[in-house]
Amino acid sequence: MSDVEHHRRIDVLAIGLFGLAVGALTLGVAQLGGIPDSNKVGTLVIALIFGGIVQILAGITDIRYHEQLGGTALTMYGFFWLTVSIVKLVSEGTSFHLDMVLFAPINFVYAAFSLVMTYLTAYRNATLCILHVIITITFSSTVLARLDIIGETIPGVLHIVVGFMAFYHAVASLTQAFTGHQLVPLGPPFLHQSRLKAK
Repeated sequence: MSDVEHHRRIDVLAIGLFGLAVGALTLGVAQLGGIPDSNKVGTLVIALIFGGIVQILAGITDIRYHEQLGGTALTMYGFFWLTVSIVKLVSEGTSFHLDMVLFAPINFVYAAFSLVMTYLTAYRNATLCILHVIITITFSSTVLARLDIIGETIPGVLHIVVGFMAFYHAVASLTQAFTGHQLVPLGPPFLHQSRLKAK
């Protein structure tokens, strides 16, 4: 991989993570009651654009630069935000008031997906791996919330944690891409791939 491709990959990751940060922080604050219900449509639009569209565009660009792991994660999480936001906007803007249990299966599938991503990102760096651990817990708690087993407080707090961690990693990626040095520490990978020695 050339230096140009390396810098482009980091820049794209930063864009996707900034989008995730904005979407997750907005949703988390709304779940904790910091944003009134009268602004629910606005919250969903922010989640749709930043959590959905921004991540999808960043993911597609990452795939274009042959970054399958980052591209898959960004696009799949982006499509989650896009789908859920659109469905909720339809529910708010029409007479079709959908039950929240509708979102339990998709949250369950994404909890499993995030668990896989936790393992894979353990080969990248500590921050990205821990971020996916929190995302997995967030999806799992959201399943419980959609089944009315718990309230929105725990998912709300977890979304805020996801937002801050995504912002932190985005800043770290951006500064490293710009300076060529890791000014904001991401931590070493938890797992290391064994490399075959060239003959």
